[in-house]
Amino acid sequence: MLFTDGIEQTLLKRDLPVTTFYDFFVLGYALFESKRWDGEPLKRMPLGWDQTSAKNAIKRMEKRRALVSDSDFRSGVWRVIQATRAGSAEEVACIVDPFAYVSHLSAMQKYSLTDRSPKALHLTTPRRDIWNTLRNDRVRGDLPEIEGVEMPSLHRPGFQDIIRRRPVIVQTSSHPWTPVSVSGEETRITSVGQTFADMINEPGSCGGMRHVLDIWEREADQWVPEIVEAVNQLDSKIAKVRAGYIFSEVLGVDHPAISRWEEFAQRGGSRKLDPEREYFPEFSERWMISLNV
Repeated sequence: MLFTDGIEQTLLKRDLPVTTFYDFFVLGYALFESKRWDGEPLKRMPLGWDQTSAKNAIKRMEKRRALVSDSDFRSGVWRVIQATRAGSAEEVACIVDPFAYVSHLSAMQKYSLTDRSPKALHLTTPRRDIWNTLRNDRVRGDLPEIEGVEMPSLHRPGFQDIIRRRPVIVQTSSHPWTPVSVSGEETRITSVGQTFADMINEPGSCGGMRHVLDIWEREADQWVPEIVEAVNQLDSKIAKVRAGYIFSEVLGVDHPAISRWEEFAQRGGSRKLDPEREYFPEFSERWMISLNV
């Protein structure tokens, strides 16, 4: 089997809807090092595997119509023509940005927590410095023996406004979650607990606080341990106060962590249950928060 045929077969075996230059480089490097495909020796091997070799291999894949540039991205992304699935906007986005994940209203929809069907796809990606640290760790793990100028760049993508005909809303987080994987896909998503925590931390991205309260009243008692664990990880004190109020005074839920969140309540402030509405003089004595919903 020719080396070029081996690359094409590797792409088909992975069966992902798209590939990035970085992923293609890693795939080709592994094949070059093994010099075999499925036990069969490869012929017409390149003299080495570097960025020029990878770019030439991609050109050959394009001539074969095995790959075609993906117009949903500015550069560096190709559709795998014979992949068995086209890939949803969620999956494609999570392949192109290996540290992004589905979040907020889109995650709520995935877990059937909301009856709304948001047209836009909500994604979260780490803040640039955090993203770069994750990138460096990823490259060292994927390519431990390659250094210097021949090391391929794993670029943070600049998402366009539309992916697979869906508008995309990307939020940058200084405290990104460790998301969970969707079975059978490359899609990553906030866990159920993390999704509830996002609702009270950033209600504006989750349909608004009134919608959030409706969901918590209807669904939260089924996920108390998961929600408490996620809220404990939040850096926001006011989010803990909001969660404590909803659990204790709206749902009547008792949990040791909820009592500990009381230390974040502050008398004399102007904290609000809904951060997007005006302050209202009715408030919770225990949680010292304006009930402005």
